[in-house]
Amino acid sequence: MSLKLRLLPLALSLLAAAAAAPASAQTYGQATVNPATLAKQDLAAESRGDVAGALALYADDAIVQYGGLCWTPCVGKAAVQKELQRRVEAKNQFKVIGEYVSGNVAVMQTELQIGYIESSGVDRVVVWTIYEVKGDKIAVATLVGQRTDPQTARFIDWIRSQQQ
Repeated sequence: MSLKLRLLPLALSLLAAAAAAPASAQTYGQATVNPATLAKQDLAAESRGDVAGALALYADDAIVQYGGLCWTPCVGKAAVQKELQRRVEAKNQFKVIGEYVSGNVAVMQTELQIGYIESSGVDRVVVWTIYEVKGDKIAVATLVGQRTDPQTARFIDWIRSQQQ
Protein backbone atom coordinates (compact mmCIF):
# COMPACT_ATOMS: atom_id res chain seq x y z
CA MET A 1 0.00 0.00 0.00
CA SER A 2 1.38 3.42 -0.92
CA LEU A 3 2.18 6.04 1.68
CA LYS A 4 -0.58 8.30 0.29
CA LEU A 5 -3.21 5.61 0.78
CA ARG A 6 -2.00 4.85 4.32
CA LEU A 7 -2.18 8.57 5.25
CA LEU A 8 -5.65 9.03 3.79
CA PRO A 9 -7.52 7.66 6.87
CA LEU A 10 -5.45 9.90 9.14
CA ALA A 11 -6.13 12.95 6.99
CA LEU A 12 -9.86 12.18 6.90
CA SER A 13 -10.02 11.73 10.67
CA LEU A 14 -8.21 15.06 11.21
CA LEU A 15 -10.64 16.83 8.87
CA ALA A 16 -13.60 15.26 10.66
CA ALA A 17 -12.24 16.33 14.05
CA ALA A 18 -11.66 19.88 12.82
CA ALA A 19 -15.18 20.07 11.40
CA ALA A 20 -16.69 18.79 14.66
CA ALA A 21 -14.69 21.16 16.90
CA PRO A 22 -16.50 24.34 17.86
CA ALA A 23 -15.27 27.40 16.00
CA SER A 24 -13.39 29.83 18.17
CA ALA A 25 -15.43 32.93 18.97
CA GLN A 26 -14.49 36.15 17.22
CA THR A 27 -12.81 38.45 19.70
CA TYR A 28 -13.01 42.22 19.56
CA GLY A 29 -10.89 43.23 22.54
CA GLN A 30 -12.91 45.63 24.69
CA ALA A 31 -15.92 45.33 22.38
CA THR A 32 -18.63 42.71 22.84
CA VAL A 33 -19.93 43.20 19.28
CA ASN A 34 -18.30 43.55 15.91
CA PRO A 35 -17.24 47.23 15.70
CA ALA A 36 -18.01 47.29 11.96
CA THR A 37 -21.63 46.33 12.71
CA LEU A 38 -22.03 49.36 14.99
CA ALA A 39 -20.27 51.60 12.47
CA LYS A 40 -22.58 50.51 9.65
CA GLN A 41 -25.63 50.96 11.88
CA ASP A 42 -24.46 54.49 12.73
CA LEU A 43 -23.86 55.44 9.09
CA ALA A 44 -27.21 53.95 8.01
CA ALA A 45 -29.13 55.75 10.76
CA GLU A 46 -27.52 59.07 9.88
CA SER A 47 -28.19 58.54 6.16
CA ARG A 48 -31.89 57.89 6.78
CA GLY A 49 -32.18 60.90 9.11
CA ASP A 50 -32.56 58.92 12.34
CA VAL A 51 -30.72 60.97 14.99
CA ALA A 52 -32.20 58.99 17.90
CA GLY A 53 -31.23 55.67 16.30
CA ALA A 54 -27.66 56.82 15.70
CA LEU A 55 -27.34 58.38 19.16
CA ALA A 56 -28.45 55.13 20.83
CA LEU A 57 -25.29 53.48 19.46
CA TYR A 58 -22.99 55.88 21.37
CA ALA A 59 -21.77 55.54 24.96
CA ASP A 60 -22.82 58.22 27.45
CA ASP A 61 -19.26 59.59 27.51
CA ALA A 62 -18.61 59.15 23.77
CA ILE A 63 -16.24 61.40 21.85
CA VAL A 64 -16.66 62.51 18.23
CA GLN A 65 -13.75 64.45 16.79
CA TYR A 66 -12.58 66.28 13.67
CA GLY A 67 -15.59 67.19 11.61
CA GLY A 68 -18.63 69.44 11.59
CA LEU A 69 -19.19 70.86 15.07
CA CYS A 70 -16.48 68.64 16.54
CA TRP A 71 -13.18 70.18 15.42
CA THR A 72 -12.77 70.62 19.14
CA PRO A 73 -13.88 67.15 20.25
CA CYS A 74 -17.55 66.73 21.15
CA VAL A 75 -17.68 64.87 24.46
CA GLY A 76 -20.82 63.26 25.89
CA LYS A 77 -24.17 62.36 24.37
CA ALA A 78 -25.55 65.92 24.36
CA ALA A 79 -22.61 67.19 22.27
CA VAL A 80 -22.67 64.13 20.01
CA GLN A 81 -26.42 64.59 19.49
CA LYS A 82 -25.86 68.15 18.21
CA GLU A 83 -23.32 66.86 15.67
CA LEU A 84 -25.63 64.04 14.57
CA GLN A 85 -28.48 66.55 14.14
CA ARG A 86 -26.18 68.76 12.04
CA ARG A 87 -25.30 65.80 9.81
CA VAL A 88 -28.95 64.88 9.34
CA GLU A 89 -29.88 68.49 8.56
CA ALA A 90 -27.05 68.56 5.98
CA LYS A 91 -28.69 65.47 4.41
CA ASN A 92 -25.48 63.45 4.66
CA GLN A 93 -25.58 60.18 2.72
CA PHE A 94 -22.83 57.66 3.43
CA LYS A 95 -21.80 54.79 1.16
CA VAL A 96 -19.29 52.35 2.65
CA ILE A 97 -16.48 51.62 0.18
CA GLY A 98 -13.94 50.06 2.57
CA GLU A 99 -14.11 48.33 5.93
CA TYR A 100 -11.35 47.20 8.25
CA VAL A 101 -11.59 45.67 11.75
CA SER A 102 -8.91 45.01 14.32
CA GLY A 103 -9.87 44.22 17.88
CA ASN A 104 -12.32 46.82 19.13
CA VAL A 105 -11.63 49.23 16.24
CA ALA A 106 -13.43 49.53 12.90
CA VAL A 107 -12.18 51.82 10.16
CA MET A 108 -14.81 52.70 7.59
CA GLN A 109 -13.95 54.35 4.29
CA THR A 110 -17.01 56.10 2.90
CA GLU A 111 -18.10 58.22 0.01
CA LEU A 112 -20.12 61.01 1.54
CA GLN A 113 -22.64 63.15 -0.27
CA ILE A 114 -23.60 66.29 1.62
CA GLY A 115 -26.78 68.25 0.90
CA TYR A 116 -24.97 71.56 0.32
CA ILE A 117 -21.92 70.16 -1.45
CA GLU A 118 -22.90 71.29 -4.96
CA SER A 119 -21.66 74.86 -4.46
CA SER A 120 -18.20 73.49 -3.61
CA GLY A 121 -17.75 72.10 -7.13
CA VAL A 122 -17.64 68.42 -6.09
CA ASP A 123 -20.32 65.75 -5.85
CA ARG A 124 -18.87 63.65 -3.01
CA VAL A 125 -15.98 63.41 -0.59
CA VAL A 126 -14.09 60.41 0.80
CA VAL A 127 -14.16 60.23 4.58
CA TRP A 128 -12.45 57.68 6.81
CA THR A 129 -14.05 57.20 10.22
CA ILE A 130 -12.22 55.33 12.95
CA TYR A 131 -14.70 53.84 15.42
CA GLU A 132 -13.47 52.64 18.82
CA VAL A 133 -15.97 50.44 20.62
CA LYS A 134 -16.26 49.52 24.30
CA GLY A 135 -18.81 46.87 25.19
CA ASP A 136 -21.63 47.33 22.71
CA LYS A 137 -21.35 51.13 22.27
CA ILE A 138 -19.29 53.53 20.19
CA ALA A 139 -16.78 55.18 22.53
CA VAL A 140 -14.87 57.33 20.01
CA ALA A 141 -15.45 58.28 16.38
CA THR A 142 -12.65 60.13 14.58
CA LEU A 143 -13.23 61.52 11.09
CA VAL A 144 -10.54 62.16 8.48
CA GLY A 145 -11.02 63.43 4.92
CA GLN A 146 -8.91 61.60 2.34
CA ARG A 147 -6.88 64.54 1.03
CA THR A 148 -5.28 62.42 -1.72
CA ASP A 149 -8.71 62.22 -3.34
CA PRO A 150 -8.99 65.28 -5.67
CA GLN A 151 -12.67 65.96 -4.89
CA THR A 152 -12.10 65.70 -1.15
CA ALA A 153 -9.07 68.02 -1.33
CA ARG A 154 -11.13 70.54 -3.34
CA PHE A 155 -13.96 70.33 -0.80
CA ILE A 156 -11.59 70.87 2.14
CA ASP A 157 -10.16 73.95 0.41
CA TRP A 158 -13.70 75.21 -0.25
CA ILE A 159 -14.70 74.71 3.42
CA ARG A 160 -11.65 76.68 4.54
CA SER A 161 -12.50 79.53 2.16
CA GLN A 162 -16.03 79.69 3.63
CA GLN A 163 -14.64 80.06 7.15
CA GLN A 164 -12.54 83.14 6.32
